[in-house]
Amino acid sequence: MLNKKISLLLLSVLTLSACSQNGPTSATNVKTNEPSPTTGAVTSTAPTASPAGEPITLRYVRGSGVSPSEQKMLDLFTEQNPNIKIQIEQAKGGGLSDVMEKIAALQAAGTPADITWVQDIIPFGKDDLLLDLTPYLQSDPVLSAAKIPKNSLPGLQYKGVQLGLPRAENPMVIYVNKDLLAKNGIDMPKNDWTWNDYREIAKKVTKPSDSEYGVGYGPFNINTIASALGVSNGSAANLNFMDAENKLSTLTTPEARRDIEWLADFSRVDGSRATWEKTQKEGIEWNSGKIAFEVHGVWEGKNIKENAKFNWDVLPLPKGTVKQVGINVATGIGVLKASKNPEGAVKFLAFMHTMEAQKLMMENGDFPLTEDEELKQALLETPIWKGTNINAVTSVEMMAGGPIVGSDQNVQWWNGEILDAFREGKDLNKAIFDQAQHYNEVAPKLRAELGLD
Repeated sequence: MLNKKISLLLLSVLTLSACSQNGPTSATNVKTNEPSPTTGAVTSTAPTASPAGEPITLRYVRGSGVSPSEQKMLDLFTEQNPNIKIQIEQAKGGGLSDVMEKIAALQAAGTPADITWVQDIIPFGKDDLLLDLTPYLQSDPVLSAAKIPKNSLPGLQYKGVQLGLPRAENPMVIYVNKDLLAKNGIDMPKNDWTWNDYREIAKKVTKPSDSEYGVGYGPFNINTIASALGVSNGSAANLNFMDAENKLSTLTTPEARRDIEWLADFSRVDGSRATWEKTQKEGIEWNSGKIAFEVHGVWEGKNIKENAKFNWDVLPLPKGTVKQVGINVATGIGVLKASKNPEGAVKFLAFMHTMEAQKLMMENGDFPLTEDEELKQALLETPIWKGTNINAVTSVEMMAGGPIVGSDQNVQWWNGEILDAFREGKDLNKAIFDQAQHYNEVAPKLRAELGLD
């Protein structure tokens, strides 16, 4: 039966491109019967090996290889649980369809996977592929005490059932080239800066004759900004210009259109972003020191720390006319129902939420999975973030985008046509406004088919 479910799912699943090892997924504001967040902290203890039992192998499907910090974490788990081996089953890519294809292949080979990345909870939930973790959140000694952020759990639920847990909690930030700002007589902006501050500074530092520009060409400079802009200006209740229940797009409203047009004007009016041709020809990229602001995840911090040869720091996303919000990229992990060793798989998920495991992952620039003061302080002392303004990034209201039913029918924020509408001054209507109208027409039926309304 599971084989059939996976095969059917592969025919219809949306291909999602992973932008990095910690690529984004989502959380939702739909009211569900989520497990109550616990208040106790996970105690930091010295590694203690579990009693040796029957040897088992946990097959872990993921879209990328393992970083050195992750390998340290896996080694520590094995040290504490010598009878359990974690075997990485890397998919050919980081997209949802890549992961599903790998799960199906392992199932067909008679070696079903135990643990998997969860990029979008809806297809996993629709086909009943994941184990309900609710009992473990209540009974497991680690998970029941873990201070998992409130906005991270709902997005990994389906019809009120907790099918996944966070595997990464990584905020989006604005990296600031302090030297380029100083060259133009501009001080480091304050943490409560505004979108107008962001735009005006970008215009002021832009000097095409020197190959210097205000904002970067990368996709996060478009889709992350757009997502936060709607909420901070009040044209959307949720990220990605979704309404309060994550059911319909607000991009059909005049207010949201104004926000989109404002963002498009960075290229078509201000000229604060280099075209792709100039970017390639003149080597205009962040680490070259030729860009003032680069929007990216905190996972990029290690690369910047090692390669940027200028003074830099970070800022939270700017304040809008209504409020200031940040975006947290909370990506998921779950236990497959086909697992032959579900208890061992849950033990690994719990281990990820211990102090020891989280501190190892923080060496890679990752943020902690739980909201413990000890971990917050440890983050400030990591080589990547020591001496930076990183603490301010999460001092604003943090939000996570929601899983969108029928997302393949909605605006595709990673689509080249959409990105070029902003970066190269091309038409916004077909890719954004017309697509949002189409989505609002089909979304109610899609939700009804899944029994969600």
